[in-house]
Amino acid sequence: MIFMIMALFILAVVIVWIFDVHTVLHLKARTQNAGDAAALAAARWQGISLNLIGDLNILQALALSRGDTNASEQIKNVQARLCFVGPLVGLLASQQAAKNNRAYVNPDYTANLLAHADLVLSYYAADTNRFREPYSGAWPEYGGMLANIAAQGVAAGPDNTWYFTDSTDSHWLLSRNFYEAVAGLDWCWFYWHGLTTLQSYSDYQYWLDLPTAQPSPNTYNCEVFGLGLLPFTDVLPYGTNDVEHMNRLRSDRGISTDTISNEVAGMVCTWYGYAWSAWTALAPTNDFPMISDVKPEYDYTGADVVIRVEAQPDSRMPTAFPALQPFLIKASPSSGARLTQAAAVAGAVTWTAAGKPFGYLAVDGSPVRPDAYNLVLPAFHNVCLIPVDTATGSNAGAYDLAWRRHTQDHLPTYMLSGLAGLEADCWYCQQMQTWEDSAFRQQGIDWLSDTNHTCTPSEGGPGQHGGTRRGH
Repeated sequence: MIFMIMALFILAVVIVWIFDVHTVLHLKARTQNAGDAAALAAARWQGISLNLIGDLNILQALALSRGDTNASEQIKNVQARLCFVGPLVGLLASQQAAKNNRAYVNPDYTANLLAHADLVLSYYAADTNRFREPYSGAWPEYGGMLANIAAQGVAAGPDNTWYFTDSTDSHWLLSRNFYEAVAGLDWCWFYWHGLTTLQSYSDYQYWLDLPTAQPSPNTYNCEVFGLGLLPFTDVLPYGTNDVEHMNRLRSDRGISTDTISNEVAGMVCTWYGYAWSAWTALAPTNDFPMISDVKPEYDYTGADVVIRVEAQPDSRMPTAFPALQPFLIKASPSSGARLTQAAAVAGAVTWTAAGKPFGYLAVDGSPVRPDAYNLVLPAFHNVCLIPVDTATGSNAGAYDLAWRRHTQDHLPTYMLSGLAGLEADCWYCQQMQTWEDSAFRQQGIDWLSDTNHTCTPSEGGPGQHGGTRRGH
């Protein structure tokens, strides 16, 4: 009888465990589908917005050909609004795509977006000298749109959001790569990015001051899924070549039967151009986390999205067998950090996905980059998922809320009082405690002094110089 009771108990535990495994696997697949769908939806709207702004550049040239200055001014105002709030339509579309794939509203994401809407309506709107409006009445309109999206519930966080109050300066304590190198004993990361710091660090007073956030001078682009465009008031950059190409696109897209006059090439007007660079310039050649080569016509960066989706599995194990809960709390194998009971028993499932609009211009039958003429023209016809670390701003972690709390709340206190200012339940704070241990740093110094030849980069492929955070 005792044997049978034990056997039945073990069988019951196995059944509940199998149910939990199935639940988690199903949730992971669902979360991945939701994140990928949201990224593609947002990137598609980026491409649509870019094409519309390009069409308006062509209409601008047509208006100048006709001498219609009133229409030209109206087109400029529409472009300013479209450049700024067009990506917000992508944010709205990404939420619907995530929800259609059974991603549920995340209350923390919703509260975060609503809080930023309040910040825009108060802080930004109150100081238009620091936060210059891209067009008259932009901040109330922008804040209202954010609040309306938040009111419908946020399921997919726009993770590469870059707030106008964020600092663009580099600092180790503001890089998640530093914390993950500490957690993973990734001494090669320190070898490539700061061997001197590893060797000479003393205590928290060693660090340089955290950079002071400065408002972005470029408020023409939205904080969420920005397009990376800039208006400029000048003649066309490539003169009659621009006119010729716009005439070709005007005909192909059926915009108008009128022909743009070559005289437009010498007229000073406000146009929208790109502030883009080469995609592979995001990192040195051997660091770009993509195995295959990027085709020249697609080697551009400036418009992309990163989506973060989180879901909490509904575990039956703790409720079915409360006596087993103490045994389920374990250390993380990857970081060595002690997990809380809730995280160990039913940790959140997280998926990040990145998407990008793709297209090219045809010049003499050959494809060239969309920004080949330094002028936004309709060129985008497809969207694709891309490795997360090939997206701009992928390290910002705007909707990794634990990371944001660490940088905004914990680090300023740490800079004043050291470890006493850190929170015990904060994973990033736990890595700081590990880092402050001189024996830990000495372990890395000893390892590198013996085997630093293993940090030599390979000839190609992802993961050089200490690796990339996310390659999927």
